[in-house]
Amino acid sequence: MSNFDSLLNDAQKAGKDIEAFLKMFFTTTQFNDYELDDDLDVNERKAVKTMFSSKKDLRERTSQAFAIDPLCLEAFFVYYALTEDVFVNYRFENYYAQADNYADMTPHQQKAFIRIMDFYVDFLIDIHNFSAAIRVERLIIRLSNSLKGRNLTRLAFLYNVLEKDEDFYRLYLEAEFTTYEYILLIVTLLKHNDEYRAKEVADDMFKHIPYATYIDHLWDLDQNDEKQRAFYQSVEDCYQETAAVPDFFSFMSRAREAFEEKE
Repeated sequence: MSNFDSLLNDAQKAGKDIEAFLKMFFTTTQFNDYELDDDLDVNERKAVKTMFSSKKDLRERTSQAFAIDPLCLEAFFVYYALTEDVFVNYRFENYYAQADNYADMTPHQQKAFIRIMDFYVDFLIDIHNFSAAIRVERLIIRLSNSLKGRNLTRLAFLYNVLEKDEDFYRLYLEAEFTTYEYILLIVTLLKHNDEYRAKEVADDMFKHIPYATYIDHLWDLDQNDEKQRAFYQSVEDCYQETAAVPDFFSFMSRAREAFEEKE
């Protein structure tokens, strides 16, 4: 059985041959093995089936499906994959304008709308429109009432890129950070020479993140231990960000020593 998530994974593997892959995927035979969500209504199911059973060109199928269900994810993804950025952006803007109607959408359409907005953030990041990406990410968080996981990580990334120290610090007060978000916030604060709050955040990291006190001597971690290796990898994943503050690890060393003296 395949579903929308497996479609995305396989499409990513297809690379430049995406159109050929989509033509092979959206067939009547494939529809028989395609898993649909239980909460689709009659029209929503019809729109998905149109993408698989229509004999028209893929691009024409998307128009057919959108006429039945404007939030058909399968039609949206084909449009997103095969259409020039300028037209994709227009469609995203039209979707974004429908946010005020979110409460009136069916349960499935609400999930589809959030999913499309998720694509929108990735699209905006790809074209380096980070301010717009923050606006859309905040919309996702508000509508989904979820400030964790991918939503939190992506917003932290965006605040770091634009060095929005005040917004990032407010996010820290509202959410439960992982190693990634802690490090990016400390880097952002240090870029603004705000060592006082950077030390506050570092102390909190030392308290709540296992093995965080090893951050300035990662070589002492046991790579055979899964949790220690995971922390090591999280710090390594932030290399580009920490490199922007040459004395980052020196600062963390001083903060760690002060923290351990208090403990």
